[in-house]
Amino acid sequence: MNAPTSIKSSRLIDATPFFYGWVILAVGTISIIMMGPSQTFTVGIFTDYFITELNITRANISLIYGLATLGGSLLLPITGKLVDRYGPQRMVLVAALTLGLACIDMALVHGVVSIFIGFLALRFAGFGSLQLVSNNVVAQWFIRRRGLVMGLAGQSLAVSLIVYPSLAEYLINRFDWRSAYVVLGLLVWIIVLPLGWFFVKDKPELYGLLPDGDQQTISPGSRPYISEENWTLEEARRTSAFWIFAAALATMTMLMAGLIFHQLSLFEQRGLSREAAILAFNAIAIASIAGNFGMGYLLDNYSARLLLALTLSLLVGALILVQVMTTPGQALLYGVLLGLSSGAYKVIDSVIWAKYYGRLHLGSIKGATMLGLVGASAFGPYPLGLSLDYLGSYAPVLTGLLILPVSIGFASLLIKRPEKR
Repeated sequence: MNAPTSIKSSRLIDATPFFYGWVILAVGTISIIMMGPSQTFTVGIFTDYFITELNITRANISLIYGLATLGGSLLLPITGKLVDRYGPQRMVLVAALTLGLACIDMALVHGVVSIFIGFLALRFAGFGSLQLVSNNVVAQWFIRRRGLVMGLAGQSLAVSLIVYPSLAEYLINRFDWRSAYVVLGLLVWIIVLPLGWFFVKDKPELYGLLPDGDQQTISPGSRPYISEENWTLEEARRTSAFWIFAAALATMTMLMAGLIFHQLSLFEQRGLSREAAILAFNAIAIASIAGNFGMGYLLDNYSARLLLALTLSLLVGALILVQVMTTPGQALLYGVLLGLSSGAYKVIDSVIWAKYYGRLHLGSIKGATMLGLVGASAFGPYPLGLSLDYLGSYAPVLTGLLILPVSIGFASLLIKRPEKR
C-alpha cells in the first residue's frame, strides 16, 4: 500500500497521549450502537402498533419490512463506493443525518406505501450504511489486533439489545409510538453528528501513523511495510471463500432477523410469558458479549473457516430449541445460544473481509457483502409470519430452514484461505 503523498496534521491526534485508533474504536462503537432504531429488535417493539393502527396483518407487515430491507440492501454498494472515494469521516455524517430523517419519517406513516418507504430509509441508513461506515473506519486503524478490536466494537450489539427495546417501550408508554420514533431520530443526531464531525479520522497513514500504533515513520512518498494483501472486489469474487462466508453471514442474518422479529409471538406459541421473552432478550445481549470477546480472540489465533462452522452450529441449536422449549430455563438457554452465535457472527463479519482481502478496497467489498446481509434479513420475518398465519405454527418453516446453516457449515470446512497468484 502506498503512503500518502502528503501528511495531514491534526491537533487532536497530536494531543492524544495514546494511539488514536482507540479513539476511533470508541467512536465507531458508539455509532454502531446508535443505529439501534433500525435494528429488527427495535422495530419489533412497534410491530403490534403497525398491525393495529394501519390494519396490516402480521404476514403482510413482515413482507413489507422484508421488501424494504431488500430494497435498502440494493443501495449499499453505492455507500461502499462512496466510502472508498470520500472516506468514512464524511460518510458517517451523511449516514447519521439520513438515519435521523428516516426515524422522523416513520412517525408520519399512515399506510402500506408510506411504511414501506419508512422501512426502506430506516434499514438503508442505519443497519446498512451507518454500520458499514463505522466498521470500515475501525478496520482502517487496525490490522494485527483487528480480531480483538472488532470483538470490542461488537459489544455495540449487546448494548443496543439491552437499551433500545426498553427505551422504545418507555417512550411509547410515555408519549405514543409516533413520538417515540421522533425522539429516537433526534438522539441519533445529538450523539453521532458531533462525534463524527470532531473525532472520526480516515486512514492512519494520512496522519503519518501506521495501523495498530506500530512505530515506523512515514515520510511523503515512502512505502511502509504493512503485511496484508489488497484485493479488488472483482478479484475477491473469484474466490470460493468470498461466497461461502457471504452465504453463511447472510443465512445467519436471515434466521436471526426472523427469530428476533417474532420473538414475543414465538414464546407465546410455546406457552411462555411476555416476561420470559423480555428476559430472553437480556440473555441474548449478555451471551453476545461472550460471543464477541471469544470470537475476537479466536479469529486472531485459529482458522476462520472452523470458527464459522462452530458459529453455525450454535445457531442450529437455537433453531431446534425454540421449537421444543417449555420452561423459562430452556428459554434462557435458547437466548444464550442465539446470543453466542449473534456475537460471534458480528465479529466474523467485521474481521474476515479485511483479514482476507485487505483494506484498500474494503468499502466496495463490504458494500457488496452488506447487500447480501441486509437483503437476507428481508427473508427472515416473512416466512415465519406466513407459517403462523396459514399453518398455525412456526415449526414447519423453522424446521425447513435448518438445512441452510447445516449445509453451509459443512461447506465452510472445505474451503481454504484465498491466496493471490
